[in-house]
Amino acid sequence: MGYSAFKVFWQGLTGNKGWQPVWREREPKPEYDVIIIGGGGHGLATAYYLAREHGLTNVAVLEKGWIGSGNVGRNTTIIRSNYLLPGNQPFYELSLKLWENLEQDFTYNAMVSQRSIINLIHSDAQSDAFARRANAMRLSGADSELLGPKEIRDLCPFLD
Repeated sequence: MGYSAFKVFWQGLTGNKGWQPVWREREPKPEYDVIIIGGGGHGLATAYYLAREHGLTNVAVLEKGWIGSGNVGRNTTIIRSNYLLPGNQPFYELSLKLWENLEQDFTYNAMVSQRSIINLIHSDAQSDAFARRANAMRLSGADSELLGPKEIRDLCPFLD
């Protein structure tokens, strides 16, 4: 099934009742090469990466909720790589990069829009923690910038 701006617009006007399921319900197999716990953004990116880069297709993704939930669809709706721990940061940065061409690979509108995130600091302790995180991100090759009050006012004049 292909997706287009017209189809999204038309489905919005008709109550989104014409969409067909994009995956099928399956009974679990008795055995898998890889089992991924969590069908949020990072779990799905891991499954995609294993298939695309390593040809592993006997992969199960287990999710207790709905696929795509987690930080991507539930809490922050942000696909991000701003994590502090050295082992996690490269993994999440790679997961983020995999999302960039996902829509073209699947011809599926995942509604990915690359933007930035602004975290506001409310205490000296938070200032230290965010500076540490920003430095860790930069050391691992992810973009990060600490802004002062003037830069924040220029970006978001409605904030007090």
